[in-house]
Amino acid sequence: MKTSLRDYWEVINYNYEQIRFAEIKSSVIISVFSLVFTFAYTIDVLDEENVYVLEFNEASDYLVLIPVFPIIYFTFISFVSCVKCFLPRLKKSAINSPLFFGDVAMGYSDFETYNKDLDSLLSDDEQYKKHLAHMVYATANIAFTKFKHVNDAIRSLIKTIISLALFLILLYIL
Repeated sequence: MKTSLRDYWEVINYNYEQIRFAEIKSSVIISVFSLVFTFAYTIDVLDEENVYVLEFNEASDYLVLIPVFPIIYFTFISFVSCVKCFLPRLKKSAINSPLFFGDVAMGYSDFETYNKDLDSLLSDDEQYKKHLAHMVYATANIAFTKFKHVNDAIRSLIKTIISLALFLILLYIL
């Protein structure tokens, strides 16, 4: 079965959709954190009776603080992972290509040179396929890296919520 140029573009578009999806998931994670911390703040504001006043008179009072450190740690890890997801992941291209926007901006000082190189590339099917395959490779690596960071952020979010629940349970029990 012969591979058409359209097949390359379909894979590239699929990879771009995966990149976009990873960034949306990262945005949702940040939104969930804002909801969780808004909820925690609201509980604090609505607590007129000060049900959970921390006095630190006994050793058990310090036990309540143990889940606070994982909350801070996992929140930090999750936010860092989300930020890493938003950052561009493309290292220097293996080949300069008139198809990559970064190579266009950095490698061509004028339109005439760019136009000549682009026409030359588009008229040579083998070279065009090579550049498209390079785009598939680059976008797939970017998508993989972004999803790796999103998965780290999700794991840290879950650990944060568990630690926060443990903190609230200890706060009201002890």
